[in-house]
Amino acid sequence: MFRRTYLGLEVRREGLRAIAIQRRGLGTALVGGQTLKLSEGVLCTVAQEPNILDVDAFVEAAREVLLPLSRREDRIAVALPDACGHIFLLDIDTPFKTRQEGEEIVRWRLKEVLPDAVSQIALDYQVLEERESGSRRVLVSVIAKEVLSQYEEVFAAAGFSAALLDFHALNLYSCYRSRIELGSDFVLVGVDGNQLSLLAFANRQLDFYRVKTVPKDPEKIFQEINRSIVGYRRAHASFSRSTIHLHSDWGELDELREAVHSAFERELELLPSPLSHLTSKAQLAISSAEACGMAAALGVAERMIQRVTK
Repeated sequence: MFRRTYLGLEVRREGLRAIAIQRRGLGTALVGGQTLKLSEGVLCTVAQEPNILDVDAFVEAAREVLLPLSRREDRIAVALPDACGHIFLLDIDTPFKTRQEGEEIVRWRLKEVLPDAVSQIALDYQVLEERESGSRRVLVSVIAKEVLSQYEEVFAAAGFSAALLDFHALNLYSCYRSRIELGSDFVLVGVDGNQLSLLAFANRQLDFYRVKTVPKDPEKIFQEINRSIVGYRRAHASFSRSTIHLHSDWGELDELREAVHSAFERELELLPSPLSHLTSKAQLAISSAEACGMAAALGVAERMIQRVTK
């Protein structure tokens, strides 16, 4: 029986992580996965200008990591570095009836925070909550058109079509929400290499988002968490009851766990390897830490399955 293969790719400054999955009944089967380091100077993750400094090297790397997994599939879902764009949580009071009207209102609101760039950005938004007053809480993903176009063009040069592009932290959450009961009020702490992501949820709705580049040092992680959540902690009484979930691709986790535990002053749940919940497993020549680092690639690949089946 022919089964469609769904390819997920995570782009990091230090390398690429690719995964291939298939639907098996109500579950997901792992077909294969690969990681590939990028040479220094190939990629620079910034929000204002094209990220790929050595296009030929990046195209060759994309081919090398994707072609063995593709099974003639040319559509890919991509988790981009959070640093190459922006995420905003906006409260919109102005009513709108169509998606286009909503985008116009969101762009107008973004002039407050991106006054010089709002006409040069591509954006997508999702309504998280509609309130009785008519206001809405909206999650907005923003990326410069020039940055987005370059990624699309280099993937096309490698022989692939980027059907879905989003950011690492959101796809990290997408990976775990479908297989772990995270709770109603919780914080997802992601530590991948030197990126720290903090996503706080209230009543299962995203209520706080912060991503920072931090040295790979537990003490620095502790300090950055404290700086990032101090205002949110004071403003939300329910925060003290939130469950803390930790994801990381670090090989040694004892000091990191202690640092996160100390920052939140409560016990935490260490999330299992996302690959452990797949219905069947291919033999991957990767370490357990690298398997944990596949979370964003898996999350974005599964989102493409959901898009196709809707």
